[in-house]
Amino acid sequence: MLHIGEFAGMTGLSVKALRHYDEKGVLVPAEVDPDSWYRRYGEEQVRSGVIVKALRDAGVPLDAVGVTVAGADPSTTIDVHHRLVLEQREQEDLAFAQARSVVASLAAPVEIVERTLPPQPYVGRVLTVPRGDEDAVTDDDANEQFSQLYVAVQEAGVGPSGTFWTTLRPGEQGAVEIVCCWPTSSQLEPTWGGDGTTVDVLPERTELAAVWRAEPGVELPEGSTHPAVVALFDAIAERGITMPTTELRQRVLGQTADEYAVEVSITLP
Repeated sequence: MLHIGEFAGMTGLSVKALRHYDEKGVLVPAEVDPDSWYRRYGEEQVRSGVIVKALRDAGVPLDAVGVTVAGADPSTTIDVHHRLVLEQREQEDLAFAQARSVVASLAAPVEIVERTLPPQPYVGRVLTVPRGDEDAVTDDDANEQFSQLYVAVQEAGVGPSGTFWTTLRPGEQGAVEIVCCWPTSSQLEPTWGGDGTTVDVLPERTELAAVWRAEPGVELPEGSTHPAVVALFDAIAERGITMPTTELRQRVLGQTADEYAVEVSITLP
């Protein structure tokens, strides 16, 4: 029999670790003195102790180590954990690449414009994104609304009179509303378009707009806030403006995948 100190020296495991493994049922001593609680280990446990240290040094979770000590093949345990580590490293590498891409995208130049615009009548369809369910509304959903509304506006003989835009505004109970808008040449009746259709007018206003232009071969990272939005809020902060609302309007200008611009604007108070 080996006293706990001898067993620790033989296996490379610390006394503290051995006590912990005993408490967790991973590597239980052959004998425990009922009076002193002094632990003793059998000679046949040296192999298990060395394997436990090797597995723990490799980061194998304690539960898997316990299963191995109980009789599972240690090589299989190592292989399984190694595969998990490689998968995790791959995810970490992707996360690092995404982070670098986001930081690089925010360094791109964005033009800030302050302008005064006349009233603009428009119609829109509202899509609601519930709080915590950002994938509830897809690009296809928005494109379908734009297409349907475009046809309806043409049939009504009021345009569209310009480029479509998307309005992002706070909804109820933490939701976000996406309003798919087309400008019209004149204001329609409030009931035009039926339920789910907004008929309104953007009043004469002063806007602050951020214009981001695409660079050939440069793709924006998916899932990240657009650089134009970030630049717009930078400009708001630099001007010391307190905004009563965070209703944003976004337009895409241009026709090709390599030559286009994204414009994000907000009405100044």
